[in-house]
Amino acid sequence: MTAAGWHAYGQCEVSGWRDIAAVAAGCAHTLGLKQDGTMVAAGDSADGQCEISDWRGIKLPDRLLLLD
Repeated sequence: MTAAGWHAYGQCEVSGWRDIAAVAAGCAHTLGLKQDGTMVAAGDSADGQCEISDWRGIKLPDRLLLLD
């Protein structure tokens, strides 16, 4: 995994992340959902946005049906 951009809070420190299925990022933090349903986080957690220690078993939808 690679990240680029503003790095003042360590939010781009993702080089050790492996098996990432999805990523979400804010201005000062980055979250990664791993294939096994656990999360990883980097960056500023002043408002708790990187406090993910008890997040488990998160799943992505298999697919979404979009209606016209």
